[in-house]
Amino acid sequence: MDSVHVMVTKNIQNAHPPRFEYEWKDQKTLIMKYKSHRNLIDFLVGIIKGVGKFYKEDLKLTKLSNDKVEIVFP
Repeated sequence: MDSVHVMVTKNIQNAHPPRFEYEWKDQKTLIMKYKSHRNLIDFLVGIIKGVGKFYKEDLKLTKLSNDKVEIVFP
């Protein structure tokens, strides 16, 4: 997702897309760090839940802070 935002906004002047960092806690648990001055972490949570529903994945999602979520895959 991070590289997609960079490519999409590459030629857009003054674009400040969110940035993401990823850390695997274990084989099924991903910690996703969200960096944005707009503080739309709740929007990100909704997108992740929607993607899980779309792909029929029973994801367990926890908002850890205003810049971090934990996603547990089945």
